[in-house]
Order: sequence, then structure tokens, then C-alpha cells
Amino acid sequence: ILDIGGKKVRKRGQFDIEKHPIQVKYVNIDPSTNPDYLCNGSSIPIESKFFDGVICSELLEQVFTFCSILKEAFRVLKPGGLMFICVPFMFRIHPDPNDFGRYTDQYLRIILKEVGFINIMIEKQGLYPSVLVEMLRGCVFEMQNERRPKSKILQWLLSQMVIYGKRKAFKFEQRDYFKYHPFFNSYTTGYGIVARKGVCEHGK
Repeated sequence: ILDIGGKKVRKRGQFDIEKHPIQVKYVNIDPSTNPDYLCNGSSIPIESKFFDGVICSELLEQVFTFCSILKEAFRVLKPGGLMFICVPFMFRIHPDPNDFGRYTDQYLRIILKEVGFINIMIEKQGLYPSVLVEMLRGCVFEMQNERRPKSKILQWLLSQMVIYGKRKAFKFEQRDYFKYHPFFNSYTTGYGIVARKGVCEHGK
């Protein structure tokens, strides 16, 4: 598996792919992450059709010409190999070191098809309730980082609202009412995507 933009050390989030019985190689422009390939994700020094899978997590929004990343991922994938992508949508601007854009599922599907991917599955990671909770969580995080005096009671109250809100948001979003409602379904925190490289060179 190739992880483009992933970190071998000081990983973020709760999921650790290293705990699974698969071999992972990392591409990153930051030497402090100890990557296997210290290079740009659009030009990786590896032969074509080498990897069974490619991961691109929370990266495309930080790349100005992200289509070049997708093309390179397609190149290094074996025929039938899988591409795993997750990208934010209704999420704060977070330069790391840059933050260039947010892209809808319609746009991402078209781009992936043009690159040559098939069997494209795109899933919204959270709907309207999750967007509200994420905004509140960001507010709590910012309050905790500020040095000026503030109410500990207010911080605690907001924190409890976030914890409770996450649970409720997940339950609400499992209901068909939220899944298919034209308003609530038009909001999302981001997308999870799986796409396959076709057995022939053009993905057909």
C-alpha cells in the first residue's frame, strides 16, 4: 500500500494502518515524517503498476493541481488496484502548509473518471447534524487554546454538548429522513471515496 501524504511517525487520528498485516510505504515532502519517498506526490520514483492500493487522506484540498496526484496514483497502481481517498468539505480552512479548495462529489467523480478510475464509490462522511457539531467542536478547541481568562463552566458545558452532539448526530444520520432529505443531505463534513483501476490502461 502506498500512502501519499501520510506520516510514518506522529500520526494523526485514531486509525493506525501499521497495526494491520500489510506493507505500507509513505510519500511526503516533509523529512520530519520519515517518509520512504521524500518527494512530491505527483512525481514518485517508483515503477508503474507496483502497488495493490493507494491511500490519499486529507491531502487533495492542500494541493493546487491535485489531478496530478490522482494521475500518479493511477500510474503506480496495479490493474484492479484500489484508490482510497478522504477529503473535507464543510470544514474550516486549515493550511498544512496550504489549503486550496473544497470539491463536491460530482466534481470528484468526473475527475476520477477522466483519470481512468472505474467503480467509483463516494460516501458522505457526515450530514447537517455533523456539520453543526464540528463547528461547535472547533469553537471549544479554540477556547481551550486561548490564554486570556474565560469561564471554565462555559468550556465544560460546550464540551459536553460536543460529546452528546456527536452521538446524536450519528444516530440521526442513520435515519432515512436525514439521508434523503434535500436540505439536510446537501450538507456534509467531507467525503470517503473508493475507486478501482481498470484492468486495461484506460480503465475501461
